[in-house]
Amino acid sequence: MKRNLRLFLLLYLAGFGAGILAANLLTRKTGYQTSLLSVYLAGTPSGENSLLFGNLLFRRGGFFFVGAVCGVTVLGFFLMSLSLLWEGFMGGNVMALFLTELGIKGMGIGMLCMFPQILFYIPGWFLYFFAVMQMSQKSFAGRRRKKEDYQAYFFFLSMAGALLILGIWTESYANQKILCYILENYL
Repeated sequence: MKRNLRLFLLLYLAGFGAGILAANLLTRKTGYQTSLLSVYLAGTPSGENSLLFGNLLFRRGGFFFVGAVCGVTVLGFFLMSLSLLWEGFMGGNVMALFLTELGIKGMGIGMLCMFPQILFYIPGWFLYFFAVMQMSQKSFAGRRRKKEDYQAYFFFLSMAGALLILGIWTESYANQKILCYILENYL
């Protein structure tokens, strides 16, 4: 567990650093920020929270099921490693852009934009990555998996799925109110 946590953090931080570097290089090369952050912040959230919930559930659920299927093969390890790098890259890129556009206040606003859903996403994705990596490592080692291994795998995946659905729900409904408040009062 401790070894996997260290691997998760190293992969995420490597992606985070690459995201910050990429944002800085693009800003230096073009002279202005080239992301969709301004479009995201300029558009006030609509009242169609159920459409947002369905869209997020479809996108994140698709990744969840592809990763769950890949988890019983050797591909799960590589998929999770690349996913952690990509998520770190996106997080570093967004935080660097919040900082370059809005200064130190932007870092706080960026954290507030992720507030309620991050309470469910961090443990949910951590549990998901852990379950897929563990099952994939058993395939890597060539060990024969037993019925108990599959039961534990699906138990952890169902727990991660429940946490992720709660995260999607809070992002769709609660976070929209927080974003409206931030956009109206601070930006």
